[in-house]
Amino acid sequence: MLTKGYSPILVSVSFASVILFMAIYFTHGFNRESTVAFLGTVIAVIFTGLLAFFSVYIMQLTGFDTEETIFLNLGNSVKLNFHGLLLGGILIGVLGILDDIAVTQSAVVSEIYNSASHLTRKEVYKKAMRVGREHVSALVNTLVLAYAGASLPLLLLFSNYDYPFRFVISQELFATEIVRTIVGSIGLVLTVPITTF
Repeated sequence: MLTKGYSPILVSVSFASVILFMAIYFTHGFNRESTVAFLGTVIAVIFTGLLAFFSVYIMQLTGFDTEETIFLNLGNSVKLNFHGLLLGGILIGVLGILDDIAVTQSAVVSEIYNSASHLTRKEVYKKAMRVGREHVSALVNTLVLAYAGASLPLLLLFSNYDYPFRFVISQELFATEIVRTIVGSIGLVLTVPITTF
């Protein structure tokens, strides 16, 4: 669909929803916790998508941060929207981690409520949020390390030369990874209260 000129954002959000549906329901079953996790993740993906859109716009990222995008631009008869491809890549890249936190939060709320039904909804929310904050910390570390690991050869390349730090982070390749990490982390943080609620 992308190579035929369809909107990358529309295609990415549509496929993200289908992927989430299959990943959550077929892995965890058709139950209330799965529905809550699915809805929490979809809402978080929408917020993350908006944040990604504004971040890419503000940072003036072109989407031409890798060799693949340059070759794709040269070898394709359809004019592709590389800003949209970048946004779609960010959304699809954070799906797994948003799915993880949403499914966990849904299960935590359910377990707390089932084991201590005398608690008020507010007390259950507070307890689940405490667990969620710890989980978010671990997942943000995972996200940062995954992006750093994927960019390791580039990090080594820049470390071999005496470029100023400002120059390095202003390069689109690094700026894109920084945006991915920050947007993904904010999306992750938003998923916890949304799904817990």
